[in-house]
Amino acid sequence: MNFFRNKYSLKFIILLIISILIFQPGLVPASIHADSAGDSLKDIGMQKEETKKKVEDARNEEENYIKQVNEVEDNMLAVLDDLEELNKKLDESKNNISDMTIDIAMQKEELKKIEAEILEKTEILNKRVTEIYKKGNSSSIDVIFKSVGFIDFFTRLKMVSAIAQKDIEIINEIKDKKQELIESQKNIIKMHEEELKQKKELESLIEESQKKKNELEKIYNQKKELLTIATANKEALLTLERQLEQKQVEITKVLQQYNYGSSPTGKLMWPVYGKLSSGFGNRRSYSGSVRFHAGIDIWAPSGSNIFAAESGQVLKAEYHGGYGYCILIYHGGDFATFYAHLSGFAVSVGQTVQKGQIIGYVGTTGYTTGPHLHFEVRVKGNVQNPLNYF
Repeated sequence: MNFFRNKYSLKFIILLIISILIFQPGLVPASIHADSAGDSLKDIGMQKEETKKKVEDARNEEENYIKQVNEVEDNMLAVLDDLEELNKKLDESKNNISDMTIDIAMQKEELKKIEAEILEKTEILNKRVTEIYKKGNSSSIDVIFKSVGFIDFFTRLKMVSAIAQKDIEIINEIKDKKQELIESQKNIIKMHEEELKQKKELESLIEESQKKKNELEKIYNQKKELLTIATANKEALLTLERQLEQKQVEITKVLQQYNYGSSPTGKLMWPVYGKLSSGFGNRRSYSGSVRFHAGIDIWAPSGSNIFAAESGQVLKAEYHGGYGYCILIYHGGDFATFYAHLSGFAVSVGQTVQKGQIIGYVGTTGYTTGPHLHFEVRVKGNVQNPLNYF
C-alpha cells in the first residue's frame, strides 16, 4: 500500500516524524517540518557513527574474549593430557607395588627357608662342637689309633679329615646364607622405599595438576560468561545500528516527499581540482575483464579538498566496502551526487551543504590503485554519466 498517494499520506508522514523525533533529545515534535526532519537525520547520523564505533569496540572485545577462551581451552587440554599421563604412571606404580608386595611375600618365604636351613646347620655344628668339647681332640686320635692295619689307618685318617672339612664347609655355608639374607632384606627395603617414594611423587603431581585444572575451569567459566555478555552487547548494538539505519531511510523518504532542497540550479561544479582519469561506462580492468564503471574517476593528490557539486542535504557519510569512506548528497528532485574513496569527512549526516563547500578529502580508502575521487550522479537511484551535468 502506498501511503503517500492516499488521503492519509500527510497524516502518516507527520506520525512517522513524531515517532522518530520523540526519542531525539532537544527536538520539539510540535514544530515538525522538513528542517526538523533534517536536524533529526543529522542527530541519527551522529548516533549511528557513535554506535558504529561502539560496535567495533564490542566486536574487538568479543574477539579478545574468544582468544582468551581459546587460550584457556588449550591450557586445559594440556593439563588434561598431563593428568592422563600421570594417572597412567600412577596405575603402573600401583601395579609395580602390587607385584612387589607379592615378590616381598615370596622373598619372606624364602628367608624363612634360609633361616630354617641356617638353624639346621647351626644345630649340626653345635652338636659337633659340643662333642669335640666333651671328648677333646683325643676322639679324633682314638679313631685313628683304633685302626686295624695300615690301610684301615689311612682310611680312618681320611675320614677324620673329611669330618673336619665338613665342619668348615658348614661354617662357611652359614656365613653365605646370613649374607644372602642381609642382602635380600636390603633389596626388599630399598625397592619398597623407592616405589613408595615414586607413588607419593605421582600423587603429589596429580593433586597439583587437578588443582590447576580446577583453577582453569574457574577461569574458563568466567571468560565464557564475559564472552556471552560481550556477544550480547555486540548484538544489541548491531540491532540499534540497524534501527538507526531504518530511521535514516524513513526520514530520507520524508525529506524526498517534501522535495527538501532545491533541484540543481544548472551545471554541477567540478568536485575536485584534478584531471579526469577514468570515464563512465564499460571499461577493461587490469585483469582484462570488462566491467561497468558507475561514475567517473578524477585524479588528485591525496588530501586534496573535495567540494559539493551542488547544494543539498548529506544523507550518508560512512565507510562502505569497496567505496571506502563515501558521501551521498541529496539535491532534491530525485537528484543526488556520490563521492567515494575519501580519506576523511568535513561534513556529517543531516547537514545542509552549499555548492562549492568542502565536504571531504581525497584518499585511497576501499578498493583503489591510487589517490583519486570516484564521483557519481544518481537520478531516481539510477546512475547517470556525470559528464552530461557539468
